[in-house]
Amino acid sequence: MRKFISILSAAAVIVSCIHNDLPYPVIEASITSLEVEGASSVEINSLRQIITITLEETTDIRNVQVKNIGFNTPEVKPSWNICGFRDLSKPLKLTLTTYGDYEWTIEAKQPIERWFSMSYQVGESAVDYENKRVVVKVAATADVANLSITSCKLGPKDITTYTPDPSTIRDFSEEQTIQVAYHSVREEWKIFVERSSTTVRFLKLDPWTRIAWLTAEGIAGNDNGFRLRESGTEEWQAISPSSETGGKFTASADGLKPETTYECKAFSGNEETEIQTFTTEDERQLPNAGFETWSNAESDKYYSFFDPASPDPELQTKWWGSGNKGSTTVGASHTITMPCTDDAVEGKSSLLMASDYVVIKFAAGNVFSGEYYKTIGTSGGVIRMGRPFTHRPQKLTAWIRYRAGVITDKTFGDKPDNDPVKVGDRDRGSIWVALGDWDYHKYGGSEESPVELNTTDKSTFFDPKGENVIAYGNFVADRDYDQWTKVEVPLEYVTTSKKPTHIIVSCASSMLGDYFTGSADSRMWIDDIRLEY
Repeated sequence: MRKFISILSAAAVIVSCIHNDLPYPVIEASITSLEVEGASSVEINSLRQIITITLEETTDIRNVQVKNIGFNTPEVKPSWNICGFRDLSKPLKLTLTTYGDYEWTIEAKQPIERWFSMSYQVGESAVDYENKRVVVKVAATADVANLSITSCKLGPKDITTYTPDPSTIRDFSEEQTIQVAYHSVREEWKIFVERSSTTVRFLKLDPWTRIAWLTAEGIAGNDNGFRLRESGTEEWQAISPSSETGGKFTASADGLKPETTYECKAFSGNEETEIQTFTTEDERQLPNAGFETWSNAESDKYYSFFDPASPDPELQTKWWGSGNKGSTTVGASHTITMPCTDDAVEGKSSLLMASDYVVIKFAAGNVFSGEYYKTIGTSGGVIRMGRPFTHRPQKLTAWIRYRAGVITDKTFGDKPDNDPVKVGDRDRGSIWVALGDWDYHKYGGSEESPVELNTTDKSTFFDPKGENVIAYGNFVADRDYDQWTKVEVPLEYVTTSKKPTHIIVSCASSMLGDYFTGSADSRMWIDDIRLEY
């Protein structure tokens, strides 16, 4: 009996000495899809683990049906079942578990357009949703005891009711109250009317190079507009408003000459403002935009698109960067971006961007305004994008040829959450341009090239909707261009008054090169890049 106990004790000691050194498998849990009734869009940010739902304005945000949710792997176990009718007026938290816990946030936003206008109005109404107030300015001669509301929308379209009926309210000598109701929401809005001291006045004048943006306010319903002439001439040109809200009206004066002084005035009925004077900006093109200048100034292994020996000071220092430094650093036998002297639209050369499989990673042929900063082992690289630039072109044009290859298992790395690309698809090339006022302290770059992008960290990838983006345009080559073709990249501005500090131009033979996805057979030739004002 003692012998048996001793054997058991020895076995226990042996078992206690055995350690499980095998690590648990790392399976990150993520949400790949979310179907929501009454949503206009659902954006999934896997990196930040946030889902942003944009609801249509008629959807009841407090009673939204989540119809279906998808995960990246069957092993995912959610902390609770989000499907069903949910109150999305506040963010929801959902913990996903595999071998670790991953907390996701699901939040909703619901843009609702609101406006208010009345007779004899001067300028645009101030609609203050937070305090449920509307302030309207009317002409000084208007009878505030006998006005009429010409349009009113203070809640979602078609489902909002108003008490009393806005069309019955006439006397605004004192504040008026309107009860607004939709779904389970009940709001009380105060309407205030003030007399304006002026009939018409200039609000804003934004001159660019060949266009000027004009904004003024006058009396709603009057003949409103602008008059413009070149300084030193006699004849005025009438410019009609392109949009009018209440008494606020805007217009664009195009066909202007660069570096020229003009005179302008706004009018409403028979009244007009004093003359405003402005001077248009000059035109500026990008340096070496035909890629006629190159050298081995940085390395004899690859080309750089500047030449310290150039007689032109603008071409003596680097403006364009490429991935050449990164690909040769990890051992590539050839460059991915190079001059092509065999085929050009103008001058002696064009630029050839050739995607390739470099050592153990896919690399897209590319060129961008900025510089290659450093290589991160064989995992990726860091680039700094942007060059100083304060002008506001309306579009970028370029001549391209493009030949797309097919994406294979070997050249498929990753993709953005909302991109449907898969192995077997044809590759796509891209040209994009952005203007912004990025601060390098915030975006990690340098004063010269403020926006830093790390290909191993998707959170650093360029966001076209970022808060410091003033204008953005994108062209995708989703088919082959066998002959030289001129393509246009129109710029969409979020504001006409802000001046940029930098410009980013980026061209790649594989659009998803930052994600190490594309085809090693893709080739893009580009020449004669121009900015059109």
